[in-house]
Amino acid sequence: MSWRAKRGNLSKFYQLSSTNYYYIHSMNFFKFFASSAALFALCACDGNEFVLAFNTQNVPPQTYYLETSLNAILSATDSVSATPEAMNTHLNVRATNSLLTAYDDGSAKFQLKIDSVDYKSDKRSVEEFRSMERYMSTEHFQFKMAKDGSVRDPFIEDSVMLGTEALDLIRIFLKVQPLLPGKAVRLGETWERPVEIPGASGKTVVYKSFTLEDQYVHDGIQMAKIGMNLKYKEIPDSTSDLRMESKGFIVGTGSILFDMTHGTISSVKMELTGDLSVNDIVADNVIPDMHVIQKIKLRSEF
Repeated sequence: MSWRAKRGNLSKFYQLSSTNYYYIHSMNFFKFFASSAALFALCACDGNEFVLAFNTQNVPPQTYYLETSLNAILSATDSVSATPEAMNTHLNVRATNSLLTAYDDGSAKFQLKIDSVDYKSDKRSVEEFRSMERYMSTEHFQFKMAKDGSVRDPFIEDSVMLGTEALDLIRIFLKVQPLLPGKAVRLGETWERPVEIPGASGKTVVYKSFTLEDQYVHDGIQMAKIGMNLKYKEIPDSTSDLRMESKGFIVGTGSILFDMTHGTISSVKMELTGDLSVNDIVADNVIPDMHVIQKIKLRSEF
């Protein structure tokens, strides 16, 4: 396959990946979301154990600021070009997360409403930027969440988008959503929790591990720092003409700051990396080796 054909396939991949994948498949942007609900931590008597739980009963509305970037690099295999070709996208989202209904079992229903979107890509036109921004601005999500951070029944309301594109933000939010141990933990203790994230080709199992790294007081507010690692495999979507499959696991590492006084997430930082093969069914072409890097930042305020 010629380098020109590869570049065409790469551009085609990017168009799909930045919406469908928005970061790494993008596992669809709302895998991060729900993470906002809020953490409430109670200190045990000895001062070294903490019971972490989401505040699902009376948390006030929060404003989320999400920033994510995606870089896809295709290795140069032709003698014509010695420099790998890269594609970059950048997305900024402001959203409001509100508690709608608190249930007797300790869980609650939340709504995440997108307030503004700024989207840019070095492979797309200004018209395409604006179109993407309009689409994503209509994505209002509802979901149920338990005290341990597990999310059920996420769905999109009043969206002009259909199919997997409308799920991208949900997947990003769910990707960074912390899952809590459900028992008292000490500083340095680690717990593991798998989570299923919905997608066009079925559910993707994301394996997450967390470590309570630190606890401190800042300006009178009790904070907890939690390290997070995750891994998952990208599975090809059999319904798509452009099928992406990871070579081994896509892996990520990052940290979470919890405001334990108010029971909310203060901030999240994460970086994910992996290698993909891309199969263009229509063009009958394969991009065998593409390296992707995604960086995600989230912060919240009342």
